Amino acid sequence: MKIKLMGKEKHGMNDVWIKMAGFLSRLNGENAGREGYVRTPEYEKALEAWKEKELEWKDFLETLSAGQRKKAEEILECQDDFASAQELRAYIQGYVDCMQVLHHVGVLKNQII
Repeated sequence: MKIKLMGKEKHGMNDVWIKMAGFLSRLNGENAGREGYVRTPEYEKALEAWKEKELEWKDFLETLSAGQRKKAEEILECQDDFASAQELRAYIQGYVDCMQVLHHVGVLKNQII
């Protein structure tokens, strides 16, 4: 996984954040059944909406020619990949924000942030 961080690099901090982001992305994983896994009402609503539309989507694909179906499936896969990347970015950003808060309130005193 390649991670690009935005903003000024200060004392090689992008390297630190990149290593941390790599660690956090492995920690995140896909274990939706673990204790403490967050499922917001918005997520639940979106999941239910997708479940309702998924059969409709499959039926729609059947009405397309083979070429159109392949293109539609490629578009959906790209959209899924983008959604996963956004989720991972938000997950890692949350950890970074938390560490910055802990640093600014004095809990983390080391000058690595």
